[in-house]
Amino acid sequence: MRPSTGTVAFTTAMTITILLIVGSALGLSLLLAMPGLADPLRSLPSNAWWFHYSDPSVAGSRDALWRICAAIAAACIACVAAFGGFRLYHKGSSPLLPFLMMFLFSLSLECLRAGTALLYASDRSIGLSIVLTRTIYWGRFMGLLALLIAGLYCIELKYRKVMVLAGGVFLVSFAMVAYIPMDRTVFLAQLTWKLGDEQSVWFVNLVIGILTVATGCAAALSRRDIRFLWLSAGFMLLLAAREFLFFATHPVMLAAGLACLAGGCLLCLRILSAIYQRAGEKLGI
Repeated sequence: MRPSTGTVAFTTAMTITILLIVGSALGLSLLLAMPGLADPLRSLPSNAWWFHYSDPSVAGSRDALWRICAAIAAACIACVAAFGGFRLYHKGSSPLLPFLMMFLFSLSLECLRAGTALLYASDRSIGLSIVLTRTIYWGRFMGLLALLIAGLYCIELKYRKVMVLAGGVFLVSFAMVAYIPMDRTVFLAQLTWKLGDEQSVWFVNLVIGILTVATGCAAALSRRDIRFLWLSAGFMLLLAAREFLFFATHPVMLAAGLACLAGGCLLCLRILSAIYQRAGEKLGI
């Protein structure tokens, strides 16, 4: 029996995620094992939040290593949650779940920060490091757009060609990230290169985040089901986790991001499971 398209896509995404986790762990091992390799990562300026930059810190090297550890942990949490979503998808076949899983898998691209760290620390190709930075931002845009589409299915989006929509998310997010200017002179403690047009990127992220949360609230009104408010709360936790895990370098803030991610995954999957079991019909329909 031939596997379904969804199964092939899920297996491929899971395989890529695992490879990224392993590659990031190897990169972290090199930074820890080779004396002096991580020294260039010290005293890097930090993009603590949108439009807010802090001066270089002597703790830069340690922050960079914590940043890589958090990326690995987030990818592992995403793998577990995506597997739970895949099992739930087989019960209800909701088009909402593939896009929720796409958001989760997009977190795995954070592991590429280990690659940018190694390239910068070893004074290798800046061009390749910028490509990896663009890929990280591509994962960010892709995940946010996927979460928005998941929210749209809460308010009964009728279009059911999931693969076509997923392809559209890939292409749109690629087009968005391809035109982001990068400052090749400033490498940040977040292990990415500084954006050249941060305001435009911030505005796009803000709009997508607001619309995502708004769809869950609108679904609670239009479908007269308060559980969609809890689902909207789950989306908020996932969005908060995305911001913490993208900007933070301090271990406490990174731990908060991981907690938000775990809590958001658990809340979303439990609410979706409850809606399916109680309604006795396909999720999102």
